[in-house]
Amino acid sequence: MALIFGLVACGSSPDRVIVGAGTTLVDTGFMEAVAGQYEATHPGVQLSILGDSSAQILNLGKSGAAEVLITHAPEQEAVFLADEHPRISKVVFSSEFVLVGPPLLAETLNGLTTTEAFAQIADRGFGFVSRGDGSGTHETELNQWPRPGEALEGDWYISTGQGMGLTLQVADQRGAFTLSEVGAFLGAENLGHLVRVDLVDPPTNPYRVTVIESASPAGLDFAEWLLGSDGQAAVRRVNEELFGAVVYQPVVRG
Repeated sequence: MALIFGLVACGSSPDRVIVGAGTTLVDTGFMEAVAGQYEATHPGVQLSILGDSSAQILNLGKSGAAEVLITHAPEQEAVFLADEHPRISKVVFSSEFVLVGPPLLAETLNGLTTTEAFAQIADRGFGFVSRGDGSGTHETELNQWPRPGEALEGDWYISTGQGMGLTLQVADQRGAFTLSEVGAFLGAENLGHLVRVDLVDPPTNPYRVTVIESASPAGLDFAEWLLGSDGQAAVRRVNEELFGAVVYQPVVRG
């Protein structure tokens, strides 16, 4: 009888938790690496990571298709929190955005504020490539223009409707500017023609972990681990392994 119970226990499948995360966290390998740190000490849980724009991740949360959401779109998150009743919703770590562009043009914007730099891009018709996909990066970009939220028109403004990696490639190929999450820019390959603009006030980029109301105990445990000391230590380790520096800064709590 003991042998039978042992075989059943060994053959039982792990609890599967669907984690929706912004494409930058997934494309850089950051989220998979953090998930691996959790799974190493929680063998009964399997984390399945889905990468998409923050808008789509929040929609997955509304439908119950993902139970743990990691997003970086404050305005969209506020709407979600007003309509839903999550069990947890807290900022878990943060990074910053960088404006990148071709070297000669980027140099003309060094030392400006973010809004001044975007105004210069619009006034002078410098090429700009937008993600245009409802991501947190897209939301932040729209708020930097002289008239935030207004539709931008003209041959100089290109919307890819795609993730950060492809958007960076298009900007590089066209000799244009784009706004990138710093981790995505550092992790991108073959972007020899784009450099970072030295802005006075680069926009901050807080990431929020949200656990939907119907989440499983395993989903809730992962979020609590991520917010706790063990999870935050794992975030630091993964930063060092991937970037050699802390790009995604854990939030210090008392």
